[in-house]
Order: sequence, then structure tokens, then C-alpha cells
Amino acid sequence: MTTALDRPEVALRTPRSRVATAAALSAPLILFLLVPNVVTLFTLSAVGRLGEVQLAGMGVANAIFGMLLALLYGFDTGVQAIAARATGAGAPEVARQALLDGLAGSVLCAAGLTALLWFQGPALIALLSPDPATVASGGALLRGLALSLLLLGATMTINSYWIGTGAAQIPFLVQVALVPVQIGATFALVLGLWGAPQLGTFGAGLASSLACACGLMLQIVIARRRGVPLLGRPQLRGVIAIVRIGWPVSVQQSLALFGFTLAYAIVARLGVSATAMLNVLGSLTMVPIQAATGIGNAAATLVGQALGRGDTRDAARWGWQLSFAAALLFLPAGLFAVLRPQLLLGAFLHDPNAIAAAVLPVQILGAGVAIDPFARVLNFALRGAGATRPATAIPFVIQWLIQLPLMWVVGIRLGMGMTGVVAVQVGLTLFEAMAFAFVWRREGWARVHFAGLDDAEQAAQTRAAPQRVLVMGGAGAGKSTLARDIGAKLGLPVIHLDRIMFGPNWTRVAPEAAREQLRREIEGGYWVIDGTYPAFYDITLRDADLVVWIGQPVPKRLWRAWRKTRIHKNAPRADRPDGCEEGFGLSSVWTVLRFGRLSSAREWQLRSAANGRVVHLRGDRAVRQFLETLPSN
Repeated sequence: MTTALDRPEVALRTPRSRVATAAALSAPLILFLLVPNVVTLFTLSAVGRLGEVQLAGMGVANAIFGMLLALLYGFDTGVQAIAARATGAGAPEVARQALLDGLAGSVLCAAGLTALLWFQGPALIALLSPDPATVASGGALLRGLALSLLLLGATMTINSYWIGTGAAQIPFLVQVALVPVQIGATFALVLGLWGAPQLGTFGAGLASSLACACGLMLQIVIARRRGVPLLGRPQLRGVIAIVRIGWPVSVQQSLALFGFTLAYAIVARLGVSATAMLNVLGSLTMVPIQAATGIGNAAATLVGQALGRGDTRDAARWGWQLSFAAALLFLPAGLFAVLRPQLLLGAFLHDPNAIAAAVLPVQILGAGVAIDPFARVLNFALRGAGATRPATAIPFVIQWLIQLPLMWVVGIRLGMGMTGVVAVQVGLTLFEAMAFAFVWRREGWARVHFAGLDDAEQAAQTRAAPQRVLVMGGAGAGKSTLARDIGAKLGLPVIHLDRIMFGPNWTRVAPEAAREQLRREIEGGYWVIDGTYPAFYDITLRDADLVVWIGQPVPKRLWRAWRKTRIHKNAPRADRPDGCEEGFGLSSVWTVLRFGRLSSAREWQLRSAANGRVVHLRGDRAVRQFLETLPSN
């Protein structure tokens, strides 16, 4: 069955359809990101049976593995951004070439990292832990994970293609299918169950690599069934384009994980209780972080597809709407943490003193729990637009130049402990959200262009159905008739400005009341407006993606202006205010004579203020041809 996600060029015309589209894309991504947490818990359970040394080695090894894996994030960011933009532009061949280019770059990079883990895994562990037993167990785990790094390099790139093209359910279903494989293999190889050799932490890494191999094979099967080639000739310029988009993400994410490790080192100076509290707080925030990341990936795809269609306004709306939706989603959880912190902490801590010490930090964290999802979604929206430099520069500067030094000063030097550390984190998250909102509002991200997509995007703009149309022209030009025809063909509501500007007996409505009425009328976001009122330009032209000016000869407009006063005499008309009758006299003639031509100055004014195209239709034949080019609803 074909859905709107399979046909991204289909316009989304109602708020309900936007909610359904966002939910259909976000839900599998959220679940996709939460499933690995379940696997991690089972892995911890298996390795924990071997002893504390193995758990310590696993913790250090996972930190190193995460930092190296983050170096590959840039490839999937670049592929997703290009695939989404190409899908919106109706250029699937460009999306598929981006997949081939991304695979070439990610596999090559992952091969080098795999060799590093295999040959230098224990040496990397020794940089973070002086304990020989921890180094041995952690190094064994890294060797077992080495092959998974290579496999994940390919798998993440393929996943980013599915997400960018709107098929987010595929990565989720593959992930779910692998859960029993990895859990079963982990217990078998770590503990030597069911006749398997007991390999300890190396077995945990090997089980992960086995699951990744199965996942990649599933991806290959699905890609072949869908006609998506995974083998082909990559283009060097395509690989370079992906690297240019993604390298800031790779570097920033890897350094972010390293900074997180340093944050643990800072908190460790406050004592064991503070470290345990940080682990609890990290666990509490993991769910909103993962969910916001899923929504953010959906935002990246929807923003990219909107830009591919040439609809900057829709791209901006997706960024704002999904960021606020993510914030509102976790606002109740934040309120619960503020009002009932003891109940929340009781699930993790059992010492009354530890719970009492953690109450205020949890309340501060709860007060700001909605801020991080807002900032995170806007971050991903910028990535989807290809604007990865501001998306990564802002968190890098905040983490390394402000957060880590402040955590040390406030938490340790000033003696404010975990309360101070959490306050710094929440305050800087708010600052980060404000910075992303400022960047998103300026819309500089809309000017990012991808090589090979210019022609496809121009074609998409030509064939895309307009969603906000302003019909203008002089009296008698046929504005109302054309507006109704456009509305009927595109399935859009029609708004006649005369009915907003005037009351019975042609009495003028107060300007602010008229503006407020117009704002309510266009609140749905999809409309056809009939009328030429400069007083409303700041509302109508700003949002219009198509402005139509009808130019007719003066004699024809005079004839039509006189005729409609006779045809519709004493009869209601859709474009005329109730309780009003039209006459035809010298003032009407003067109005027709002095206004109706689209001068060069006025056309420049419209094109400067309008968000979309400006079309000048000269005569009835041009009007008919224009209507024929519009797609039917």
C-alpha cells in the first residue's frame, strides 16, 4: 500500500495529516533507539556474573568504542540529509548514489578503526585505567567488538538512507529481529552455555559482531527486494560532499562523549555517592534523550524533504513544530520529578541519606527536562538541512569552553556539589536551546545546497502543488473566480478579503479586528486568499508560496465590474460581505482606470516580500492554461 511517506511530494494540507506524518516517522525511530538499551541491560547481566573487574573493563571499553563509533556518525548524517532532500525533489537516483558514496566512505573509515581496535585495544584501555585486570577484560571486549565497528559503518549508512527516504520502519524492524540473536549469543559466548565456549568479555563483543553481521545481511535482502543497489561505483565528489556535511558531526559527537567521560572524572572528586547519583540522573534522562533523538531524526528527514520540494516555509514549520512537540511530550515527566522526586529516586536509590541529597538535583533536572528535547530536535533539523556547522559548533563551544570549566568551579571549588553541577547543566541547556532557536529563526540553513540536486529541486518546485496562494489584481480582473477555481482544484479553503475588511453597508471593520480575523482564517496554514490589500502584505505575502497577479485589459475589467452589479443584484455572493450591495458609478470607473496594472515597481515589491513564486497572468487564456498546470486534489 502506498503511503504519504512513499510519496513525499504529496502536499500535507491539514494539521492532522502533519501530526500523522510526524508520528509515523518518529515512532519507529524512538523505538529503534530504545531497543539497544534493552540489549545493554542483558549484556550487563551476563558480564556481571563474571565479576566487578569484567564490569569495569566493559565500562571503559564501551566508552572508547562509543568515541570511535561516533567518528562514523558524519557519514549517516550526510547520507540522510542528501537522501531526504533528493526524495523531496523527486530524484531517487540522487538518493541512491548518496547511499553508494556514503557506503564507500564509511566502510573505508570503519576498516581503519577496526584495525585500531584489534591491534591497539588493550593499549587504549590502559590510557584510562591503570588496573591490569581491567585492561585485560576491556581489551578482550574491544577485540570482540572490532568487527562490529566495520559492520556498523555499513549498517548505519544504510539506515540513514531508509530514514532519509521516509522508510524509518525498516531499521526498527531489523533492530527488533536482532534482539533475540544478540541476547542469546551474549549469554552463550560469555558464560559458555548451550555447548558454546566460555569466552568472557571477548564473547560479549563477538556476540555483538555476530548480531551486526546478521543485521547487515537482513539489510542487503531488504534492499534487493526494494530495488536499492548496495553495490556500484561511488563518485569521489559525492564522498567529498558527504564528508563535508558530516565531518563536524563526527568530530563533535566523539569529543562530546570524551567530554562526558571527563564530566564523570570531575564528579568522581565529589565522592562515591555523587558518582552514583550521576549514574542515576543519567539513567533518568536517557529515555527523553533517546526519544528526542528519534523525533529529531524525523525532523531532519521532514526538513530535508521540504527543502527538496523548494518549500522553505514548510521546512521551518517542521523544525518548530517537532521541537515544541518534543518539549511538550516530556513536560509532564518534568513536573512529576519536581513534585514527587522521592518516589522517582526510590526506584534507584535505597539509602535515605542518598535520596535526600538527590532531591534538589532531581527537581532542578525536572524543571529543565523539556529544554533538552527542544534543543536536540532543532539540532537535528539543522543537520537535515545540511547546516551541520552551527549544529555542532554550538554544543562544542558550550560543552568544552563553558560547561566543563563551570562544573569544576561550581561543583568543586565553590562546594555546591551535585546541585551545582546539575544547575550548570540545565542552565547551559537552556542557553543552547536559545542559540539553536536563534539560528533556526534566521533561516540561513535554507541556503545550503547539495551538489547534483539543483536541477531536481528546481523541477520539484515547478510541479509541487502550492499550499498558500494569494490572488491579486485590479477590480473586475476575475480574482474571486480564479481563487475559487484554485481552491476547488487543490482542495484549499478560500478566503475573500472583502468579507474581512467590510461589514454591512460597506462599513469598514477596525484595522486590528480585521487583522485578527485574517490571522484566525489562515491559522490552518493552507489557503487561497483573494484580494489586493497592502495593509495585509505583512501577513499574506510573508507566508504565500505562490502569488498570482491577474492582468486584464481596462475595457474588459470595466465590463465585468458593471456586469456583476447586474447579475448578482439583490443576491448573495461568496466574495461580497453580507448586507452589502454593489453599484457602478464614476468612483467605480475611476478605481478600474487607476489600479490594475502590475507595474515594475509593484512586481519588485511583491517578489521582494513574497516567500514563493510570483506569476503574472495576462488575459483569460493565460488564466485557463495556469489552472490546467495545477495538480488536481
